Amino acid sequence: MAQETRTTDIFGPKLVIETGNPQMGSAGRTAFTMQSTTDQGIRFVQSHSESGMSKIMAEGMLQIETGASSLVNDDDVTFNFISHKGDFAVNADKGCVKIYGKQIVLDASLEVVIQAPRIRIGYEQEHKTKDIKILGQSVDIKSQQGSLADALMASSFLKTFQGTLIADLALKLSGSSLIGGITDAVAGESNILSIGD
Repeated sequence: MAQETRTTDIFGPKLVIETGNPQMGSAGRTAFTMQSTTDQGIRFVQSHSESGMSKIMAEGMLQIETGASSLVNDDDVTFNFISHKGDFAVNADKGCVKIYGKQIVLDASLEVVIQAPRIRIGYEQEHKTKDIKILGQSVDIKSQQGSLADALMASSFLKTFQGTLIADLALKLSGSSLIGGITDAVAGESNILSIGD
């Protein structure tokens, strides 16, 4: 009986459309599938299964274009991804996820999380990034090493000498931007080693 509901339309050697395939796949029985192949055997498949899973699979490259019409305005939204329930995930197993645009906005009602072993904000080329602004009612920065940690008096190097007679010497050796203000406060001279400017 199941075979009687199965329909296969073959449009030459490169395109097959099939409905009602009773064979079980990873997503259940296939309600609809369209399969196409090139002379080199590169496949493109669209399918919809009885479990509700719909798939688009391209063994080669997949390109989607929108907004080319002259009737479309520059400020129109011409491409929408909408997930009414559940998460929206983008994954590049062996490559990078790249987003280009005149402006990129991350807008979340609860939280924006950026996490990685290494995080860089700005160009690698020095001074190419011209302006960085952090605006918030509360800004917490925790650091154990680096120029920021020294500026915040939080580096492990400065903590080693904290409360000692040569704390200002350690501060100068660290290269912290606070050294100018500290040396001014002590009339340009160290408390013990006379290292003033």
